[in-house]
Amino acid sequence: MPFCFVGKHQLIVKTEITEDTKKSNIKDEVKKIVNKPTITKTVNITMDKGLFKTIKRARCTPVFEKDKHCNNFEVVLAHSTATPIRNHNGFAYTCIFCTDHFKYPADLKTHTLMKHNNSDDRRKFMKTQTSGGYLLKLDITMLKCNICDESIDTIEELFDHLQNEHKKLIYTDIKNQMVPFKFNGEELKCAVCPRVFTTYKVLLGHMRTHYRNYVCEICDYGCLNRKLMLTHKKSHKTGSFECDTCNKVFETFQKMRQHAYTIHKFKSMPAKCTVCNERFKSFPIKDQHMITVHGMTPVVRKCLACDKIFPTQLALRIHTKKYHLMERDYKCKECEMKFFAKDQLKCHMLKHSGKKDFQCDVCLKWFTRKYVLSEHMRIHMNDRRYKCLQCGRGFVQKCSWRGHMRTVHGETDITVLY
Repeated sequence: MPFCFVGKHQLIVKTEITEDTKKSNIKDEVKKIVNKPTITKTVNITMDKGLFKTIKRARCTPVFEKDKHCNNFEVVLAHSTATPIRNHNGFAYTCIFCTDHFKYPADLKTHTLMKHNNSDDRRKFMKTQTSGGYLLKLDITMLKCNICDESIDTIEELFDHLQNEHKKLIYTDIKNQMVPFKFNGEELKCAVCPRVFTTYKVLLGHMRTHYRNYVCEICDYGCLNRKLMLTHKKSHKTGSFECDTCNKVFETFQKMRQHAYTIHKFKSMPAKCTVCNERFKSFPIKDQHMITVHGMTPVVRKCLACDKIFPTQLALRIHTKKYHLMERDYKCKECEMKFFAKDQLKCHMLKHSGKKDFQCDVCLKWFTRKYVLSEHMRIHMNDRRYKCLQCGRGFVQKCSWRGHMRTVHGETDITVLY
């Protein structure tokens, strides 16, 4: 560097000059020197205060990644209708600034734009963020520019608009860790692709397929930020990981940490109420607590394909995969049959092995499955639980009852089932 600062308004110019340039002015002294015999000379110059400040401002000051995220966050929230979301607890959306809860995203947007439309709240939030763990979930439903009221469709288009039309500073040399969401109607639809989801949590997990800022070189898993990627990479490390509390050993760090949190830290009570922080043994119990104690509206978990209603999100997810997506990941090695669950495949394999481990104590007949033996025992107990409503006959097995309804009363399978 040819310039360095000394004192308050002094500039020292260090350069290489020849004997022929001793009497030249400052501009000539700082020019690039041709290959001639040179000597080193230091020139002390007292400069004007204004010129000193101009040169000082021109010096390159590095901008850290967190500061760039902070700038983009401030610009987007100050000049658009985009509103941030903290999380969704299964019942309501939470404000990122004050943790107030709102059942509908539109109510959260109104609250944020009216109550938190100031720089103090935004700066306070960014102080809690780190570069590696920064992640901003944005509601961009009916997104508009606050300066010119122009409607905008995506976050990327908003960046371009604020830069080109309004000359706002947006750092584009960092990975975009703002995840967009659009809430149009009752459906949770991805803001990037046409896929529809039943819960906000599942939708958030899906967004990592679009924002693959960090990709695992082992399994190609994509993450939104560095912190999530570092956590994921630990799942690939295998070995002996011992619990510090009970000395149990696990094959992966992830399993050991999950054990430590679930058993020792949370005392086998993983479900936490987001309102009063009370913990419960299961999420359905927690959901019932939030309904009865905190007045949350019960969530209707309805299948979008067949309108069936389920008590838990897990039950709905299993139903969707099994009956609508027709997932069959477990294939029989002996025949071409495929099954949804591992237990189904295990039960099917008994047909190929012919192994019979269950014997009737009355007639000594052997069976391959325990539940078949249980049904068989109803014969000896004369348990005719399946009744025909038309003629009053009773049957031990459901298949016998169905056959009776078809052959005697002319009922079809559909009528019998429903």
